[in-house]
Amino acid sequence: MRAFLLAGLLLVFGLAPAVAGNPTLTLSTNNTPLDRKALEQLSQESLRRIGVDLKLVSLPSERSLTAANLGEVDGEGLRVGGLGGPDGPYPNLIQVPERFVRISFVAFSKNATISLDNGWDSLKPYRIAFINGWKMFEANAQGARVVNKVDKPEQLFRMLDEGRVDLVLYTHADGLLLARNLGLTSVAPLSPALKEVDMYLYLHKKHQALVPKLTQAIRDLKADGSYNRILSAIY
Repeated sequence: MRAFLLAGLLLVFGLAPAVAGNPTLTLSTNNTPLDRKALEQLSQESLRRIGVDLKLVSLPSERSLTAANLGEVDGEGLRVGGLGGPDGPYPNLIQVPERFVRISFVAFSKNATISLDNGWDSLKPYRIAFINGWKMFEANAQGARVVNKVDKPEQLFRMLDEGRVDLVLYTHADGLLLARNLGLTSVAPLSPALKEVDMYLYLHKKHQALVPKLTQAIRDLKADGSYNRILSAIY
């Protein structure tokens, strides 16, 4: 009977069996370390509640989205809303509608006098850098005087430290951690944040039947206090 039920799960959700017998969802990510940890722990707990195991893999940002859209992996996160569905740039992806986390996107600089009071327009006079494939910045920061895209966050902060750019765009919590780990004491985030953004998980459309179950599981995490407990231990 157990084997029959497992076969039914695999058929419905299109998932690969894990060694322990549960179906496994493979998610790809290019998140920063703290955000990756949040994605991993929240996904692991919410999927556990619906009888699914998690496998998390790392891919470069644009490649991660493309792999998920092509069905080479089962899903991708964490991303801004609106990337999937027939009107989005990745039509084979379905956005899990319940927010995973809220992330503060900021500019880091060695010059604390730079003002960002005009939001994205404030970037226009400056040489900036951000991670290739980060859609938030690709959509809003192209008007800067010079735009550099790199593959690794360490490159961003080294460029800033060496004076090759004026600003680097990154997430607040992970940027602080990275600057500290690199010993860059003169680098700091500027205020206000460029944007506070709700971030979501996306699943390939072959897992459409899993979306409402996962959505409810995330809501249950928030309702019973598990969500806040997990995030408070990370950020």
